[in-house]
Parts: sequence; C-alpha cells; structure tokens
Amino acid sequence: MELIYGGILVLSLIAAVSLSLYYQRKSRIHQLPHNNPQAFLEKGLRQEGKKLVAVIGGDAVHGNISYNFVDDAARRKNCTDYQFINAGVNGSTAYDVLQRLDGVIACQPEFIVILVGLNDAAAKIAPDLARKNVKLAQQLEKPSLLVYEKNLALIVSRLKAETSAKIGLLSLPVVGENLFSKANKEIDQYNEVIKKTAEMTNVSYLPFNEKLKAYLKGKGHTRGRSLKTGTKLYEKTIIEHFVYGYSLDRISARNGYLLLTDGMHLNSTAGMMAAHQIELFLKKNELKAIQ
Repeated sequence: MELIYGGILVLSLIAAVSLSLYYQRKSRIHQLPHNNPQAFLEKGLRQEGKKLVAVIGGDAVHGNISYNFVDDAARRKNCTDYQFINAGVNGSTAYDVLQRLDGVIACQPEFIVILVGLNDAAAKIAPDLARKNVKLAQQLEKPSLLVYEKNLALIVSRLKAETSAKIGLLSLPVVGENLFSKANKEIDQYNEVIKKTAEMTNVSYLPFNEKLKAYLKGKGHTRGRSLKTGTKLYEKTIIEHFVYGYSLDRISARNGYLLLTDGMHLNSTAGMMAAHQIELFLKKNELKAIQ
C-alpha cells in the first residue's frame, strides 16, 4: 500500500513539475526583445559612432513567435555601421504602436522601419484568433481598414514631427500561401493603404509582400495552404516552439508552408527577405547622403 501511495506521490510531483515547466516556457511569448527601447534607454546601450535604426510593429517585428529579422538585419555585412532597437510587441495593432511611440522617439533614431497591420486585419481574416488578442479588446475603435489608415498616418506624422529619422514602411506579408484567397485579397487592401500613406507622407515604401509573392510564384506555389481562421494551428505552433523547442523552420515544414509557420508568422526564409528590405533601405539612404 505504501508503495502505491509513494508511486502516486512521485507521479503527482512529476505532473506538477511538468505543468510548471510548460507554463514557464509558454510564458516566454511575452518576453520583450533584449534591445527594446526601454532597455536601450535605461541601460545606456547607445554605441558610439553607429547610426540607430528603430524597427516598430507587432508579432513579425517582436521576433519570438516569428523569425527575428531585426537581429538578422543587424548581423548583415552592410549594416555594421548601424545599431538596431526592436520596438515590436506581439499582438500589436497600429493603434497600439501609436500609444507607445514615446519610447521610440526618446531614443532619437536616425532611421525607422515600420511593419504593422496584421493584427488589425486579423479582426476580419482570422476572427477566432483576434478574439484571443487582449490588445484588440482594449481598443476604443473596432479594427477596420479605415481605422488602420488613420492610425498609420498618425504614426508617420508624429515620427516625422518629433524625430529627424528617415522612415520606411514595410508592406504586410502574405497570410497563408494561397495568393488568391480572401485573406490575401484583404491584405492587398492594407498594402494599398501603406503604399498610399508612404506616397502622401514622402517616406519610403518597402515591398516586402511583393517579394514574398514573387518567391511563391517562382516556386509554382501560388495556391498553397490557405490561412486557417481558427486558433488550433497557432496554439500548436506556440507549444511546439516554446515548450518542445522546435525551430520555426521545422514547424513551417510540418505545417506545409514555404514562408510561414502557422499561416501568419514568418519562418527564416520570409524573415531574411524582410531583413534584406531593411538592408536595401539603409543602403539607398546612404547613397543619397553621399550624392
């Protein structure tokens, strides 16, 4: 009898430890990037002689449930004269970015790159996933294309008024890999807004979406796996990455994608394309400065 009770106790302890480890690992999704604006300011991380680049946005920029293309850009040989701060926060919409611009402005970067809008669009293209986003529930206005356009314009306007930074707007990535899906048609509308905003405010438009589409077309993969509107694949990806330690690329392959992990977040192939767009943006501005 004592052996039975002892066995039950051991199993209970193992279950408790496993559950604690599970939640501890899963909670890493909320950890901010090591080079976030607050850390940059509080720890005095500014590197002398380097130009500062701030990258602002949501999940794709944050880079822990999506490939960290900000760190990738910082490692590139053409970017050795630049220092990067990562102002991405998972779940962020354009409204959320607008609320936390103070930290970015306080850093006084020479360059700013913005990639935001997927969580705005999620309210329509992935409503089940959007309902899990606490930040969306806290917004005063229901997310829509018009609300996004207004907030994006306000972001650019404030950054232009309160910094001397050169600004680049990355177009939103594909959602799912069926380029003819309703979800990607919706994203196309958001990217038209980004392009129009860039033109009207005289900032740079960085064609990230277009490069992803060209890659899929080159692979003959324009009707790949569509974005799933439910949360199952997203939750599975979170567990596999944070709890089991699977790489984003392994998860991507298991889920049948070439560029994405769960239909919305980037693997390394897509992330490297975003990093390349930043690299080109910096290089072009460098050449303009010389001329």
